[in-house]
Amino acid sequence: MEPEKQERILDAATELFARFGYRKTSIDQVAGQAGVGKGTVYLMCASKSDLFYQAVHREIRRWTALVSSRIDPRLPADQLLIQSSIDATRYIEDRPLVRDLLLGNYTEMLPVWTDEADGLKAIARRHVVEILHIGMRQGRFRTDLDVERVARMLQEMQAMGLLLSYREKRSLEEQLDFGAVCLDVLLRGLTRR
Repeated sequence: MEPEKQERILDAATELFARFGYRKTSIDQVAGQAGVGKGTVYLMCASKSDLFYQAVHREIRRWTALVSSRIDPRLPADQLLIQSSIDATRYIEDRPLVRDLLLGNYTEMLPVWTDEADGLKAIARRHVVEILHIGMRQGRFRTDLDVERVARMLQEMQAMGLLLSYREKRSLEEQLDFGAVCLDVLLRGLTRR
């Protein structure tokens, strides 16, 4: 299948899944919005859950590409971590599929999706792992860190911040401020030096 047609299908799927959710979106709707036949959609994916996975996967790849393109190893790693958090918050604000992945909503909707969701979350934290390694090389971060574990912890903190922000209906600026405070405490600690 031509890449342009695949992109149209994924664009339609992403928009419909974001607007109506997984359960209320049908392959017929995706095909109609993409301007292709239902059979064409099934040439690209095995099922609706496979199409959903492909749509979320593409959104995660775009996010990580955006954040990774802004990582300059000449900059201090703590600044890179803060900037990547800001970029992520802004990206997630406009991408409900990514937001719901980070909040764990897909494993509740699709219990068989646990491994896939974990794999997508791992892709989403690659840039954090890269920044942590940069910080270790720069001497800004401890060299004894379990990088994967720390990256996962930061991702979970971001998800908790997202959850609180949506529950309290915080604006994007309030979310960014909250994230900055969290990272400042994490990077500089609570104790006096």
